[in-house]
Amino acid sequence: MPLRDTRPRLSRSLLMVPLITMLVILILGMLKISGSSIALQSETDPSAQALGTPRPVRSDEWLIRTPLVIRQATLGFPTRTDIGIGEHDTGVLSDLPVKSLSALVKPHSWAYFVVDVERAFAIEWWLNALGPFIGIYVVMALVTRSRLVSVLSGLLVAGAPVALWWSIPSAGMSILYGGLTAALLIAACRRTGWKRIAMGACAGWAAGCFAAVLYLPWLVPLALIFGAIVLSQLPGAAKGWRDFAALAASFSGVFAVLMAIFYREHHAALQAIANSVYPGQRINVSGEARPVLMFGSPFDVFTTRHQLVAVSATNQSEASSGFMLWLPIALVGGALTGFRSRLSVARALAAVETVALILAAWAFLPVPSRLGALLGLTRVQGSRLALPLTVAGAVAAGLYIQRMKVDGSFRPGRDRILIGGLGFAFVTGWVATQISIDGVAPSRLQVLALIVLVCVGTLSVLKGRVVLGLGGLCLLALFGSVQINPLQVGLGPVMNSPLLHEINDVRAGNDTKRWAALGLDDTAKSILVASGAPTATGTSWYADSAAWRQLDPPAANRDTWDRFALIAIEIDETADDIPLELSHPDYIVIHTPTCAGVLQTLNITYVITDDAVTSECLQLVRRPVRAAERWIYQVVAPANG
Repeated sequence: MPLRDTRPRLSRSLLMVPLITMLVILILGMLKISGSSIALQSETDPSAQALGTPRPVRSDEWLIRTPLVIRQATLGFPTRTDIGIGEHDTGVLSDLPVKSLSALVKPHSWAYFVVDVERAFAIEWWLNALGPFIGIYVVMALVTRSRLVSVLSGLLVAGAPVALWWSIPSAGMSILYGGLTAALLIAACRRTGWKRIAMGACAGWAAGCFAAVLYLPWLVPLALIFGAIVLSQLPGAAKGWRDFAALAASFSGVFAVLMAIFYREHHAALQAIANSVYPGQRINVSGEARPVLMFGSPFDVFTTRHQLVAVSATNQSEASSGFMLWLPIALVGGALTGFRSRLSVARALAAVETVALILAAWAFLPVPSRLGALLGLTRVQGSRLALPLTVAGAVAAGLYIQRMKVDGSFRPGRDRILIGGLGFAFVTGWVATQISIDGVAPSRLQVLALIVLVCVGTLSVLKGRVVLGLGGLCLLALFGSVQINPLQVGLGPVMNSPLLHEINDVRAGNDTKRWAALGLDDTAKSILVASGAPTATGTSWYADSAAWRQLDPPAANRDTWDRFALIAIEIDETADDIPLELSHPDYIVIHTPTCAGVLQTLNITYVITDDAVTSECLQLVRRPVRAAERWIYQVVAPANG
């Protein structure tokens, strides 16, 4: 068929939007542009090619995961690595690129095996940032058949502060893969023959990618949301039990095979995590979420004016959220009455609103743990529901507007719309009276202006206005969150670090020797991690029991070390044994003398320190001669034996 005939069809296709999005991701990736805060690693050049403000609070990204990604690339993407007291499986947490069969369910890592680490990192970054947009768009496009509603619903999630503050794969990829799974299942239900089987198989693969993210506080609620949407689309899609049996077989077969491969390669690590004191044995209770944080999205603009601020006595990422639009839609009424409707949009809206109310109840109310356990919610902290409820709110808003367009019987009265809009405005206004930025209430005039804008946008949504309602709220969300991510070119702040060059010079010919960065200097620990050197400090995804028992043979301190944690080692010449300090639930400090202590027990050869150290067990190897370098010592036996 001539190109002039296919071009108009392609431009009208609902697939055009995700195709353009993927093209943008590839272009930005090849230019090495990301939103990383890695510029904070540079002690010699604070700007480090960054446009915007790098965020210290996002340490999970720039201080932990990004150096780990560089480490993986340096070592050739191994399946195991010596880091953080013992050896660890690199393929279970942090979504690191690993060359193994389990990469089948980590497609966001495939770029690392094709292009250099800086370009691959940038591609993955934008997949994570724009993945929520794609995931929401494809589901909404299949249910609503409206490109505009689908685009705005996706933007309302991708542009939400909670999505941008939590710029880690477990957040963005869970929405992307969850949305793709739901969309493929819905599409498969509407097909027959081999197309249904093929789409079912693809859905099984997407579900495997979703499950392999492993972060239950987001996976469980998102599975409930997307699963409810899929179930709502089954009525009217029946083609006979044989077709559904074929679909179920193709979906479950592919999913089971992929999970079997993933489990076979990572079963030891998965069991260690599941049996760990933290987070494996942690059981969450309901009602722990703070409404002042969950409904504070309009005021996130106040949190980006400085690099690091305290928001209502917590940090910027924990305080972030998105528009909780499920609430005004529930207040309007009628959204839960569509289960028996012939319209797929009405059924989907009722399903999403029902799940949203269940999640909100778990977040804010004292729900019995036995009931929560039935849906897996005892693995979900109430504070982590800000992201899933943002997804539910954006999807519900799009479905609500589309139902008003196609369902002539669904016409909420003005009084009900007013109740819904003003009810949400009241909650937002109450939050404004509670919020504080570094202990100070924000400008009343600016707060009032934001409340008015939220009220206008919400009322417009409830009246069925797409551009003024969904579009206006998208702009308001972006106004508060567009400054969160800087623009970073490459990974130079780590890869060109003077300390990294020091470490590499010492490692030449001694690449198997174990290292440690002493003290609480997290930057030195992360640079050491990025170097690829075996290190006793850094991230411990789970406890290597054999390694820890070298320090604690009777396992008397198991409750301290059997957890996900960052490992620090501090010199304390007065310590008679090896005391372990749990300074935070995920931070372990080991106190040790320089002789007859941890350094010798763990066979550490080189240590990095901020200051000069005098000890008969430490022999100076390198002294700092320029900014950002450190003191490097070799661990030796004392002269007196």
